[in-house]
Amino acid sequence: MISVESALEIVLSRADPIGAEDVSLPDACGRYLAEEVRSDLDLPPFDRAMMDGYAVRASDTAGAPRTLRVTGQVRAGQQPDRALASGEAVQIMTGAPVPPGADAVQQVEKTRALPDGQVEIVEAVEPSQNVAPRGCEARAGDVVLEAGRRVDPAALAVLASAGRARVRVGRRPRVALLVTGDELVDPAERPVGGQIRNSNGPALAAQILEAGAVAEPLGVAPDAEERIAAAVQRGLGADVLVLSGGVSAGAFDLVEAVLAAFGVEVLFERVAIKPGAPLVFGRRGSQLVFGLPGNPVSAQVTFDVFVRAALERLQGSRGTASRPLVDVELLAPFRNRSRRKAYLPARVRADGTRLVATPIRSAGSADVFAHAAANALLVLEADRTEAAAGEHAPAMLLRRFFEGDA
Repeated sequence: MISVESALEIVLSRADPIGAEDVSLPDACGRYLAEEVRSDLDLPPFDRAMMDGYAVRASDTAGAPRTLRVTGQVRAGQQPDRALASGEAVQIMTGAPVPPGADAVQQVEKTRALPDGQVEIVEAVEPSQNVAPRGCEARAGDVVLEAGRRVDPAALAVLASAGRARVRVGRRPRVALLVTGDELVDPAERPVGGQIRNSNGPALAAQILEAGAVAEPLGVAPDAEERIAAAVQRGLGADVLVLSGGVSAGAFDLVEAVLAAFGVEVLFERVAIKPGAPLVFGRRGSQLVFGLPGNPVSAQVTFDVFVRAALERLQGSRGTASRPLVDVELLAPFRNRSRRKAYLPARVRADGTRLVATPIRSAGSADVFAHAAANALLVLEADRTEAAAGEHAPAMLLRRFFEGDA
């Protein structure tokens, strides 16, 4: 059994980017840049007004109030047609180029329009006040986005501003997904006897999509070596093969034997993590293979810690962890008697300037209801058996936290 840190290092060391493609800006969102992006011009490309008001010479406003003659107007998108002389002002709109000769803008709220084309500047301005100088955001040729950056809406704005209608991003990995187990029935069916509904299939497929990859479900295979082998063979053409179930030490845990028959090099098979200690990771050529536990919470947690990080790395991410860790103050005691690194469900919320966490009572690694109620996972190292209320611990924030579920 190896540590979480060692297992993650092994996974990431084998997760090489799988290639890139050129896409349009709408298709780039959520992808990882496969190239650095440079600005093709100075931004802004001119001295830009930051307020609606009047472009002036700052020296003309000393000793305000001062009256100046209005000689024109400049709107956003319009080029000034003349330079500003001393004693003059030009009405200007936010985003418009500041005319030559002007070195400041006084906002309209601090002016008063007068008859006969004049304006009173009620308060003095300093040179450069309310003006964004040419190139203050970026210079032509500057790197404005690094390779490996995830493209979010803010990055899309930078790409558009830098003149990039298309951009090179990491290819989305194809992930074949196989769920195993005699006991599983479709969610539409009512279980009988010892059956349970297949929750891993929908949950893991959703996690694959959330990680930016393409899910290719292989269905459910019963605990029969030939049936598992037939499904695995179908999934070997994908970039990643993810299986759930059949990786423990029981008589019907057959996944490792099947993987060995197909030439998969198993790099580890047990990790000191709770939930999810039976966890297989291997490689066949460039294809990554994960055998996740069959218990639903174990499968989801180990996916978040290991598989998601690998999928992001395959797309070109340079990060080492798929979910952020933050320091939280516990509102109730938290125990870990497993002697493994524990990731247990909790509710994290902001309380003023601090983050506080309430552990969620769970019936174990099959309790999908407790896991669904959590917006974070409290993390206790293997040698920390308990934490009292008022103590601090790390918490791995889940997507639900960022969606306002706090």
